[in-house]
Amino acid sequence: MNRPRRRLCRFGIRQKVVLVLLTVLLTALSVSGWLVLRDMERNVLSETERRGVEMAEYLSRSLAYSVVGYDYHTIQLLLNQVVQTGDVVHVRVLSDRGNTMAEVAHPDREAVERVGFERPVRLNDGTVVGNLELELSIEPIVAQLAEQKESLIKREVLVILLIALGEFLVLSWIIIGPLTRVSRALESNVDENGVILRDIPVDSRDEIGELARRFNEMRAQLNAANQKLHGRVEAADRELKEAYQKLLEQSAALQHSNLELERLSLTDPLTGLGNRRAFDQNIEADMALFRRHGDISSLLVLDLDCFKGLNDTHGHDIGDLVLCQFADVLQGHARETDEVCRLGGEEFAVFLRRADEDGAMAMAEKLREAVEAMVVNVDDALKISVTVSIGVATLSTRLRITSALALYKAADQAMYASKQAGRNRVTHYDSLIAESLTPATHIA
Repeated sequence: MNRPRRRLCRFGIRQKVVLVLLTVLLTALSVSGWLVLRDMERNVLSETERRGVEMAEYLSRSLAYSVVGYDYHTIQLLLNQVVQTGDVVHVRVLSDRGNTMAEVAHPDREAVERVGFERPVRLNDGTVVGNLELELSIEPIVAQLAEQKESLIKREVLVILLIALGEFLVLSWIIIGPLTRVSRALESNVDENGVILRDIPVDSRDEIGELARRFNEMRAQLNAANQKLHGRVEAADRELKEAYQKLLEQSAALQHSNLELERLSLTDPLTGLGNRRAFDQNIEADMALFRRHGDISSLLVLDLDCFKGLNDTHGHDIGDLVLCQFADVLQGHARETDEVCRLGGEEFAVFLRRADEDGAMAMAEKLREAVEAMVVNVDDALKISVTVSIGVATLSTRLRITSALALYKAADQAMYASKQAGRNRVTHYDSLIAESLTPATHIA
């Protein structure tokens, strides 16, 4: 049995679990890192705000007396020192009238991110003598946050990789390994009869081991059930074959019976000749050939003379014996292509294919002589002779004899003409027309 080829790349339990785990960890750590960074950013900005406020407060107090005394030089020196030594990128001092007394800006002020603070310049008694505007650079804060973010991402990636590796190893050892052994044990473990050949060699105490033990228990039950099923299938197969054979025999018998019934429906039971139905069926094709191609044929209608008196004198059994011997004479003298039928009672017909008027008359005369010479030996004391009157008709378009019915009526009329002329003779329908005994228009 050909084994199915294994797929080179399978997306199994191990890969699925690791993928789900990585997705969950990545989502969880991403959310956690985002929350941590947001807290850190908020804390750093809060610290920057506090530092800026303190610096602005300190500087405004330091400048109060210089602003009151309009000491521009001192103010400018102090501002220069503040900008050069700290994170201050811009500072300006305004008088109480709003005039700029001193202003210092870092050369890179426009290129850095900054945050502004504004504080009034007050004396010790609280009198406002000016205003201080101060801008702190937050570039160190941004750099610090970026560094912390990068460090956090590295830690998260490392944690994810370690967890994924550990989970992969644990899955391989605890789940995938036993499942692989189960899969290999099941591969090609069933023969062509459906019998499971081997147990699953897993003896762990976890769910997989329990599954293997349950399967091994079921194996014996399944094999026993399979054996019983095969026995029943074989028995049913034998019964089916026997039933099929009987059905074939019954079908053959039925076909034979149908053929026999068909034969009987077309056969006269006394003489074994065809009956009127067979006569009509057998000559219908010849009628069509005559109408299409002009193939000539003739019909003899024969009627035993004085047969009713014979039946009344000697009984029907003797009459049947005479009919059977008469039928044998007709069969014996007819050609192989001719159709001999019993139309009913003592009336018989012989259909002569490819026989014209002369040929039909010759055949009719030969049959008349044969019947006249026929002797029916009933017993030593009783010998019976009979004669026959024969009517002959030939297919003719001139006389409108182109159908089976017209041909029969013409031959029947010729047969009655033989009876009227003294019996034991042959008469052709054409001679009746010539003698104007029966008008041709009477033929349907």
